[in-house]
Amino acid sequence: MMCQFTRHLAVCCAAFGLVAASSVNALTLVVADNAITGITGLEIAEQRYDVRFTDGAFNAVYPAAWSGYGPLARQVAQALLAATATLQAAPNWNATLRPRGCQSADSCTVLIPEQADAAAPHARMMQAVEAIYSADRFSTVPDPLWPFDAATDTQYMPDMLYAIITPSR
Repeated sequence: MMCQFTRHLAVCCAAFGLVAASSVNALTLVVADNAITGITGLEIAEQRYDVRFTDGAFNAVYPAAWSGYGPLARQVAQALLAATATLQAAPNWNATLRPRGCQSADSCTVLIPEQADAAAPHARMMQAVEAIYSADRFSTVPDPLWPFDAATDTQYMPDMLYAIITPSR
C-alpha cells in the first residue's frame, strides 16, 4: 500500500515538474513604463528565444565582432507576427502598448539585422528584416531586406527601433 502511494506521489511530482517547466518557457510579454520592452520564450524551430526592443545605432547596441542574425532574422520577424494573438491575451496587455522606442502613433519598424558589411562596431551598412508594428499588433513582415546606415541612431527616429535576440535560458 505504501509503495503504491509513493509511486503515485512520484508521478504527481513529475507531472507538476513538467507543468512548472513548460510554464517557465511560455511566451511572455515584458512590459515596463507602459512600453513592450521584450518578449520571452518566442519559439522558433523548437528553440526558444528572447527578444528585447531598444533604440540606438547598430554599432552601439549589438556586441563587438557581431554582424547579423542571418536566416534567424526573418524567422524571428515571422514568429513575432504569429505570436500577436497570444501576446494580446497576456494579463499585462493593453492596446496602447508599443515596443520600447516606438513613438509614432501610426506604425513602427522593428529592425532585425540579417547581415552587415562588417562586424560591429565598424559596420557601415546593414541589411535588416523589418517587422512592422501598427495599431496594437505586429502586422507585416515585408520580403525585401532593408538597407540601413549602421551609424544611424534610431533614438532620433520615432518610428524605428532594433530587436536584440538571445536564446532563452
